[in-house]
Amino acid sequence: MGGGKQTPRQKMIELMYLVLTALLALNVSKDIVAAFVNLDEKLGNSAVVISGTTDNTYGTFDAKRAAIIAEKGDTKVIDRWQGKAEELKQKTKEIVHLLLSSSNDVIQEAEGVSWVESAEIENGDSLYTKLKSLRNIKNKENYDIATRLFVGDNPMSPNARGNELIAALNQYRNDVTELMGNYEQGNTKWTFTAPETIEGLKDALRTANPEDTTAIASLYKTLTIPKEVEILDAGQPKIVPWQSAMFDHAPVVASAAIFTSLKLDVLNGESGAADFMLSKVDAPTFNFNKIEPLAFARTGYINAGDSLNVRVMIAAYDSTDVPPIRYGLNDSIQSNWTETTGSIKVNGTTPGEYKLTGIIGVKEKGETVWKNWSYNYTVGKPSGTVSLPEMNVLYRGYKNKVVGAASGFPNYSLSGGGNVTLTRSSDGYVANPGSGREATINIAGVAEDGSSSNLGGFKFRVRNLPKPSLRLGRIEDGEAATSAEIRASRQLFAGYGDDIPLNATFSVVSWEINVTGAPRPAKGNGAALSAEAMRLLNNVQSGGTVSIFSQYKGPDGRVNRQGAVIKVK
Repeated sequence: MGGGKQTPRQKMIELMYLVLTALLALNVSKDIVAAFVNLDEKLGNSAVVISGTTDNTYGTFDAKRAAIIAEKGDTKVIDRWQGKAEELKQKTKEIVHLLLSSSNDVIQEAEGVSWVESAEIENGDSLYTKLKSLRNIKNKENYDIATRLFVGDNPMSPNARGNELIAALNQYRNDVTELMGNYEQGNTKWTFTAPETIEGLKDALRTANPEDTTAIASLYKTLTIPKEVEILDAGQPKIVPWQSAMFDHAPVVASAAIFTSLKLDVLNGESGAADFMLSKVDAPTFNFNKIEPLAFARTGYINAGDSLNVRVMIAAYDSTDVPPIRYGLNDSIQSNWTETTGSIKVNGTTPGEYKLTGIIGVKEKGETVWKNWSYNYTVGKPSGTVSLPEMNVLYRGYKNKVVGAASGFPNYSLSGGGNVTLTRSSDGYVANPGSGREATINIAGVAEDGSSSNLGGFKFRVRNLPKPSLRLGRIEDGEAATSAEIRASRQLFAGYGDDIPLNATFSVVSWEINVTGAPRPAKGNGAALSAEAMRLLNNVQSGGTVSIFSQYKGPDGRVNRQGAVIKVK
């Protein structure tokens, strides 16, 4: 890949690529094989650096979005370009998986084991993200495998898989440049359709935004795989297909290094495209390096029968820069306010209603801008309450999360008052009820000196966990799906939908699938469907049904049965 204006990093990568190609023309010795291993590691390290830079670019979209929302601006532009960036990110993951899986196929055939070190699971599919080091490969010099997989018997006419590799890389190029060139700007619609070859690039750019043509052309050329390249054959120049130049009689480690180089080219293209997309969003960015959830209300105390409105949002801030704060307690006159930084400590010596009013200095484009804020709170008499965040029952065989509140005390403790045991967790307690129908939890307020006061006991109903629903891929029990959607489903899932707000984990132990018209059902163990089951699903007809019977294991370790029926559209 090459062409267009290059950064110093791209020039370095191209130099490594030329060295790699030159080494392939030499007789393979152990020293040269070792050089391929070292080259692969250097390319891999460069890929890590580029990925980190690109991740920062993706993160800056969130910073710009926060600035736009803070200024109550229109999010239409950032919605468009951040959406394109997410699509770019996904397409890059897919092409990187193709390159790593191709490299893994060569190594696996040589070594007899998969060389995949890490992968991401998306929509039930595994996308490879990293291979293990080439240093541990025993059959490094084997040059038959890459030739057979990506070239074939005739170097001047590569096989289908070699052609498919070029097609996939060039398709990624087309997808990325078309993401960059197709959008609406005001009343103008800019378009770009990637040409089949570089020769058609000039004409294709005529309909693109003139401000974008340099970036699109540069990326198109950088990501283009040439159909043929020139090599030296017995000292004489010779034009051969790209696949033959790269993989014909290439040792295992050489072919792996080539795939790593191609991966690096892809990541460079992704980085350039992501920068281009980010530049299209004109918005100030606040300086922040941490994002945390924040829940708050205008009051922290209510009486029985009252209601409370709680707002939950994301708080972004710079932990290295503590902003100045000015505030007053039940006082709106700024000249009387106190100035501080960080947190504000208020005393609750006297019951009553209180209001903190103030301003906080926020840096925007290097300048401090003062923003108004206020907070209401109530100091009340000591009392105790117990709440169950997930539901007002305790479930057998489930780690029920329980938190308490002891107004007037800095802390509290919970204890079992009958048919329940409690253990501390990082954010409260975990309750495990017994076999009875009711359970009691006691709460005590704990003072700063460690003394405690009993604040009462609270009863809860005890129930068995509800049965989970069974899902075929993304298709829920009772839904109607097309035959294509059914054929694309390769795994069973057991779990709760949005109507049951419990964080319980279930696993499919075994299953039986039957399809209308099939002579017999398919059976198997685990969540993944067997080849026999996939054959049944591949033959589903409109108007038929898919019946599933499974055994699943719940969080308590018990095995139960559940079924699902899916109609075929």
